[in-house]
Amino acid sequence: MGVQMGCGYIRSFREYFYSLVSQIPEGRVSTYGTLAKALGSERAARAVGKMLNQNPRPVEVPCHRVVRYDGTLGGYGGGKEKKKGLLEEEGVEIKDGRVKGFEKVFFEDFESHKPLQRLREEQYRVQKKITVQESGVEFMTVAGVDVSYSNGTAYPALSLWDHENKEEIDVFTTEIEVEFPYIPTFLAFKELPCLLEVLDLVEDKPDVIMVDGNGVMHPDGVGLASHLGVEACIPTIGVAKSKLCGRLLDEIDREKNKKLSEIRKNGKLIGHALLEGDRAKNPIYVSPGHKVSHMEAIELVKEYCRYKVPEPIRRAHIEANKRRKKRG
Repeated sequence: MGVQMGCGYIRSFREYFYSLVSQIPEGRVSTYGTLAKALGSERAARAVGKMLNQNPRPVEVPCHRVVRYDGTLGGYGGGKEKKKGLLEEEGVEIKDGRVKGFEKVFFEDFESHKPLQRLREEQYRVQKKITVQESGVEFMTVAGVDVSYSNGTAYPALSLWDHENKEEIDVFTTEIEVEFPYIPTFLAFKELPCLLEVLDLVEDKPDVIMVDGNGVMHPDGVGLASHLGVEACIPTIGVAKSKLCGRLLDEIDREKNKKLSEIRKNGKLIGHALLEGDRAKNPIYVSPGHKVSHMEAIELVKEYCRYKVPEPIRRAHIEANKRRKKRG
């Protein structure tokens, strides 16, 4: 079943969200955090704000009825005065920029299937399929993938390399409409369809893929690189610019020649911080995605770190941005 089970939720996520907003009755208000909970995760609060800001049907989808947790109005595409006027027309009293009698008009009784909970369950199913062990194969080709965005369009790119000569063989780019917003720990459901789309352009699949994102160094042990590895059945490595979870065992300090540190969560090794490349000031965070070991991931990434991030990912990043800018 894999990630495919979640695709219906991914495609319809934004419209489903707007249907929740439409449940807020006239003369009542709800909050960003309450809507995030109705979606199934409090981590979605920032995405809620962004989707409200991008509401294509204001008033019909009554985003003016969504306020901050303390009853203050928060933002609105038409401006705060417009939001205040719409609420007052519905009988909601506003005083000093705050909903008067907030508790009495507060609405939280959403009828929801909580799609993010469903997607979290999908992550757990994928997590059970991940293997973190030596690949047992000789890597002849290495790829790096990244995605650039403009409005609702994603521009994924894949840079394919000859591993023996450390030379780029080819570059593949495409574009795809994206409905799913960025929500912390749910990145795979935004970017996985994009990466599968560009990978489908490659006739001879790479032996291993470096992904701009996390592997098992993820609060639930299943980041974007792991999703891609399981779905495509290809060894993958996560290379992230920030640490999503876990604790460094050692200080990273170039002057003290401390360029590598284990990262553990609840005592379990989940990845490494790596400072490599002459221009790197901060470490990158490397973890197995699928079908590779921790040390195999580290050694391979180190071979390609001319600058901060490994060259296949850096090249994919450049090409993704180039395609986005060309489309203008």
